[in-house]
This record gives sequence, C-alpha cells and structure tokens, in this order.
Amino acid sequence: MDTQFITNDKGEKTAAIIPISEYEDFLHQHHITLELTDDYKTMIDRMIDDEEKGKANYVSFETIKDRFLRK
Repeated sequence: MDTQFITNDKGEKTAAIIPISEYEDFLHQHHITLELTDDYKTMIDRMIDDEEKGKANYVSFETIKDRFLRK
C-alpha cells in the first residue's frame, strides 16, 4: 500500500494515510510511546462506524491535537 493523501476542496494536501508498518517503524525510530486514552479509542470507534455507514468526518491534526493534548 502506498501513502494516500486527503485533500481539501482546493486540492491542497491536508493529511496523509500511511501503511501501519511504516507508522510503527516511525514510532520505533523516534522512540515515541503511543498511549491511547479511552476518549481517543471511542472517537476512533465512532469514526470507523461512521465510515462504514458512509458518513465519515475527517478532521485536521490540529483538531485532534487540541482535543487530546490539552494540559
């Protein structure tokens, strides 16, 4: 699987989808520990459910960061 890009209505790349193996390699190379909160897991479950129903909502990295990395 190649990297896929999500674009806005102007054709500008706004997000990337990479194979999970590349993502895991990235985490390992940068010594990043990924700990998912219950809220994040619930959000992912809802996104998958919505996608299956044809009503997925894509949000920006900034939206996710603001919601889950607040201190």
